[in-house]
Amino acid sequence: ALSKLLATEHGCAVLLGSRDEKKGSDAVAAIKKLGGKSVELVVIDVASDASVAAAAKAVKAMGVTLYALVNNAGIGLNNFDGKGGAEAIVNVNTKGPKRVSEAFVGMIDPKIGRIVNMSSGVASMWVREQDAATKALYSNPDITQEQLDADVAKQLAAGNVGMGGGYGISKAALTAYTLVQAKTHPNLVCVSITPGFIQTNMTKGFGAKLSPEQGCVSALKTLFGDVTSGFYYGSDGLRSPLICTRDPGTPEYGGEPNPDPTRYNNNTYNN
Repeated sequence: ALSKLLATEHGCAVLLGSRDEKKGSDAVAAIKKLGGKSVELVVIDVASDASVAAAAKAVKAMGVTLYALVNNAGIGLNNFDGKGGAEAIVNVNTKGPKRVSEAFVGMIDPKIGRIVNMSSGVASMWVREQDAATKALYSNPDITQEQLDADVAKQLAAGNVGMGGGYGISKAALTAYTLVQAKTHPNLVCVSITPGFIQTNMTKGFGAKLSPEQGCVSALKTLFGDVTSGFYYGSDGLRSPLICTRDPGTPEYGGEPNPDPTRYNNNTYNN
């Protein structure tokens, strides 16, 4: 949905990544049929070092400068066969964006470039249930990659992986990784977002209500709007806290260290 909107409504040249060449080609064709003039397929499996390296090599050979990288791939819920357990989910949802970012960052415009990491409201749902030290770590703008890696390994070993058998920790870690990125690449705008509870094959049967297109609000805001590197944005495009959930329609998070959950919740799913 995001690639379609970028190509047909925002005049963007889009490189659409897909691990399945047939499905990716079909998606490109569908977008072109709707009027998208510049859409190309890049075959990439974010779970594989070799695949990511090959994809980066192919894009580099195009001689393009990227305005933005959107790390959108993810597994979990219905879209996971259980093989490999929580570690497999983390490998895609957390380590995948790290692999891709590191492989492609040299091609992103160093003056105006952006990285958008597709996290989830489940990230803050996981963090809010943790002890004070863990909450502080995952929301610390100075968190290091080494600290994050060590804590994720500890949580996996303890089985403290949240909903979806690992989906929770994977998205919390991705949001924390965005803090690492923001400090590592101060010239870029690096943000994490939640699209909302979107109707997809992954969420079928879980009560999701938003269409894929409705789930692009936060992505479009953070791609083109005035946003702050390192921040986490809700599905309405407003900044949200990391240590408690925030529902659409509630005030934008103001950055206070101990956000009051009652201020940011109206008994709807955190989007």
